[in-house]
Amino acid sequence: MGNNVLVLGLALLLLFGGVSSAPSGTSPAKIVSGFVTNAMSYAMKWLWSLKTTTKTAISGRPMMKFESGYTVETVFDGSKLGIEPFSVEVLPSGELLILDSANSNIYRISSSLSLYSRPKLVAGSAEGYSGHVDGKLREARMNHPMGLTVDDKGNIYIADTMNMAIRKISDGGVTTIAGGKSGRGGSHLDGPSEDARFSNDFDVVYIGSSCSLLVIDRGNRAIREIQLNFDDCAYQYGSGFPLGIAVLLAAGFFGYMLALLQRRVGTIVSSQNGISNGTPK
Repeated sequence: MGNNVLVLGLALLLLFGGVSSAPSGTSPAKIVSGFVTNAMSYAMKWLWSLKTTTKTAISGRPMMKFESGYTVETVFDGSKLGIEPFSVEVLPSGELLILDSANSNIYRISSSLSLYSRPKLVAGSAEGYSGHVDGKLREARMNHPMGLTVDDKGNIYIADTMNMAIRKISDGGVTTIAGGKSGRGGSHLDGPSEDARFSNDFDVVYIGSSCSLLVIDRGNRAIREIQLNFDDCAYQYGSGFPLGIAVLLAAGFFGYMLALLQRRVGTIVSSQNGISNGTPK
């Protein structure tokens, strides 16, 4: 309604404006023709503006298509335990590691999460103290770590970002395997682990096929690599007899037994042939 009144008012304004400004000798036909021309021009511009606005409104609308059958459920509420989950990693045993970056702690919890689950502190301080201290699990300190990964043997590698160091958590405790000496963020230096330097924005990923640790050094826009100890990668040799070697040994044993059997059969056949030909044994 408001737009219609506005258009009508503008049309009357153009009409009377054109009549009043026209020379006294101008014919009424020319006045009407000029008014119609101006009105049509204005109407076309107004319609074009409406078309553009409508297109923008439609194209800016989000296009979402939900797939049904999914449910969101809270299975761990850290707010009631003073824990702030930042990331989760799965251990070879099936348990979960929860990284609490804000409090510089790492927790272990059963994979069957529930609101009644109570995680166990793996390394760090229950009081949330930060720092750079290696040693026993409960005495070690980290400084707002932002990433973790686990090798095949269950060792945990931590991207201790604020310390610009990579830490390792094993049964023997917490150690530093690279970095940690630089007090300046953004450093980039390869070489022996004790001399290497990282930025203060990086993550770590374990690669079992190459027995290595990849460092996604975002601050330096680089991917770095650390070769790990072979014993930590070939866990199957320490936990049980390798299947491949067992198959080879079994094949060798049966081959040897088959050779003995063939030799024994050959001896018996030769003896029988000798007897039938009258040849003494």
